[in-house]
Amino acid sequence: IVLLVTSTISLMTHFNVFHQLEGLSYDWRMSDIRKEKSISDDVVVILIDESSLEAMDNYAGRWPWPRYVYADLLDFLALAEPKGVMFDIMFTEKQLLEGDETTSLHENDYYLVDASSNYAFTYHATRFLLDKISDETIDQKSLASKKNEQALLDKPLPENFIAHFSLNKRTTAENPPPLTLTNLQTPSNNNYYLPFAELSAVTYGIGVVDVQADDDSVYRHGRLFHKYHDDYFPSLSTTAIFDNKHYQSITRKNKHIYLDNLAIPIDSEEKVLINYYGNYTTFSFSSLIASWQMIQDGQPENILVDWAELKDKYIFVGGSAAGLSDLKNTPMDPELPGVFIHASLASNILNNDFLTPADSRLTYAAIFLFALLTTLCVLFIKRVFIQNIVPIGSGVLFAYFGYYQFENNLVIDLVAPLSSLAAAWILSFTSMALMEGREKRKFKRMMGQYLSPAVLTTLADNQEDFAKAEVGSKENITILFSDIRSFTNISEKLSADKVVEMLNYYFSSMTDSIFAHEGTIDKFIGDAIMAFWGAPLISTNHADQATLSALDMIARLKAVNEWVTGKGLDPIGIGIGIHTGDAILGNIGSENKLDYTIIGDNVNLASRIEGLTKQYGVQILITEDTFNRLSIDIPCLIADVVRVKGKKLPIKVLQPLLLPDAVDENTLQTARQRVLKNDRAFQHYLDQEWDAAIHILNSLPDELIHRNIRQRCENYKKNPPDENWDGVFTMTTK
Repeated sequence: IVLLVTSTISLMTHFNVFHQLEGLSYDWRMSDIRKEKSISDDVVVILIDESSLEAMDNYAGRWPWPRYVYADLLDFLALAEPKGVMFDIMFTEKQLLEGDETTSLHENDYYLVDASSNYAFTYHATRFLLDKISDETIDQKSLASKKNEQALLDKPLPENFIAHFSLNKRTTAENPPPLTLTNLQTPSNNNYYLPFAELSAVTYGIGVVDVQADDDSVYRHGRLFHKYHDDYFPSLSTTAIFDNKHYQSITRKNKHIYLDNLAIPIDSEEKVLINYYGNYTTFSFSSLIASWQMIQDGQPENILVDWAELKDKYIFVGGSAAGLSDLKNTPMDPELPGVFIHASLASNILNNDFLTPADSRLTYAAIFLFALLTTLCVLFIKRVFIQNIVPIGSGVLFAYFGYYQFENNLVIDLVAPLSSLAAAWILSFTSMALMEGREKRKFKRMMGQYLSPAVLTTLADNQEDFAKAEVGSKENITILFSDIRSFTNISEKLSADKVVEMLNYYFSSMTDSIFAHEGTIDKFIGDAIMAFWGAPLISTNHADQATLSALDMIARLKAVNEWVTGKGLDPIGIGIGIHTGDAILGNIGSENKLDYTIIGDNVNLASRIEGLTKQYGVQILITEDTFNRLSIDIPCLIADVVRVKGKKLPIKVLQPLLLPDAVDENTLQTARQRVLKNDRAFQHYLDQEWDAAIHILNSLPDELIHRNIRQRCENYKKNPPDENWDGVFTMTTK
C-alpha cells in the first residue's frame, strides 16, 4: 500500500494533476494570511475608478479621455518628483477624436508626448506576446502563406526602441548602461504592441504589461522581464526599479534570479510568485486632476491631494472601473484591478517580500511519510480511535504547518501529501476490511454450529473480546434458567402440534429478549431455556444484562399470553432464576457432535434458584452474587437466605421488582420504600425480633414472599429456634 500510494501520488504530482486543487489551497492561504498586509510605503496606485469617470465628465468628456488629461497628471506629479510613473494604459495608436479623418498627430497626443519628453520618470506600457499560427492544413493554406504569417509574427523591433529600452543592448546616453545577463532561459515572444512612434521616441522608459494567468485562469505569477528575440525588456513592475537601483547584472542561479545580490525565487519558466497585499495606497485619478486645476487657478491651499504624499514614490496608473475591462482573477480578489498586480510585484522587490516555493523533495518526502504513517496506524494498531486520530491529527498539523510557513513566505504543497494520507487511509481500511471479511467467514464457519446468528455477528466484529472456545476456559458469567410453570399439565391437554406451536411462539419472544440484551442461548430443555452472559462475548456488565433481560421477558410474557388466550388456551406463567459465578465453557461433546456450552456448580445453582421461584410466589429470583454485580439501581427485595439441596453454603436470594426506566417516578419510589421496609423486617427476623418483623411485614403487600417470613416469625415466636440458628432456611427439595 505504501509503495502504491507513494508512486501514484508522486506521479500525479509530477504531471501536475493536483495543480488546480493546490491552486485553491494556495489562494485560500493567500487571501486569509495577506488580507491585513499593506503594500510598501514607496508604492502608490492612481486609479481610474467609477468616481473618476463620473467626476471627469465635465473636464474631459466621456471615456476614453483626451490624452491631455494624462499630460496634466504628469504635470501635477512632477511637483512630487516621483521615482517613476508607470502607465498601465496602452497608447499604441494616435488618438482620433470624433469627426477626425486625418492620421496626423493630434494636439492631444502632442500634450502627452511633450509631457513624457519633459519628465524623466515617465514609463509607458508595451505588450509582448507569443502568438501561434492558425492550425490549418496544407490543402487550406499554402506553405508560402504560412511562412509569410510566421514572418509577420516574428517581425523585428525598431532599432531605436532596442537602443533605448533593451536591458542588455541599450546604448543611448540618457538611459542607464546595459546590464550583464547570465544563464537566463526566458522564453521569447514573437509579436508586440508598442506606444505610437512619437511617444516611444521620447518616453524615458517602457514596461511590458503582459501577465499570464495560470491554467485555472488565476493570476498568481509575474515576470521581472520579457524577451523578444535576443533582447530583454523590463516589466511594468520592475522598469523604474531597475533604473533607480542601478543594478548591474541579472543572473539565474539554481532556482533564483539575482539582481546583483538580491535573490528572487523563480519557477522553471523564470516566473515569480506575486505576493499580493490586502491594503494598497491609492488615489483617485480625478482627485489629482482636480488638485492640478486648483493650482492652475491659483488655489493651491484647496488641493485635494498634497503632492508631498507622492514624493519619491513609485506610482502606477491604471483602471479599476468595471467598464475598463482590466479586472483580474487573483488569489486575493476575483476582480482585482490589473494595475495592482504590477504594484504588488514592485513592492515585493522593494521590500524583499518574496514567496519561496518549498523544495519539491519536501513534497515527495511528505507523500511517502504520510502513506507510511497512515498504513502502519490502520493495519497494525487495533484501536479505531488511534487508527483515525493519528492520520487525521497529522494531516491537520501538516496543514497548519503549511499555513504557518505561508506567513513566513514559504509555500508548501498541501494537496499532494494530504491526498497521500487520504489514499493510504482508504486503501488500508479497504485492505483491512477484506482481510477481516475472510477472518469473519472463517470464524463463522467454526462457531456457527453453536451460536445464534446475532451473537455470531457480534463476535465476528469483536473477536478481540471473544472468550476462546477451548475446553477448560473459565469465565465469570451470569447464568439464567427459566421454565414454564406446570408445563406437564398444559401439554397433556393439547395436541402435539399445538404444543409445538405454543412453544415456538413463546421461545421466539423470550430469545428475542435474550438476544436484545446480548445473551447467548445455551440450549432449550423441553420447556426450559438456559442462557448466559459474559461469554463468549466478554463483558463486565453481564449481571445487569441478565437481570434486565429477565424483567423484559416477564414484560414480553403479557404479549405471549394475549396470543395464547387468543388461541383459546390458558395463559402461562414462568419462573426465572439467575446466578453469577465462574463456569467452564467451551466446545463440549464428541468428535461428531460438539456444543458450545457451560458446565459447573454455578450452572446447577442457577437451575436450583429457578426452582425456588414457585416456593416464594415470584417470577424472578437472583442470587446475592448477581445482586452485588449490578451497576443499575434495580429495586430488589430480599426473599430469603437459603441452603439449596445439594449445597452446604447458604445464599441470599432476591426478587428484582421492576425496570427503573419502564415506570413513573411514583411507582419507582413506592418499590424502593417497599425494599427498605422489607430489609428492616428481614434484619429483625435474623435478629430474632419476631414482633418487630411481623409488624413491618403486616404493612407490606400480602404476597407469598412476605407471608413465608411472617409465618416463620410466628412459628419461632411460639417455638424459638435453637442457639445455633443462623437464619438460613434449608431446602429439602429441588
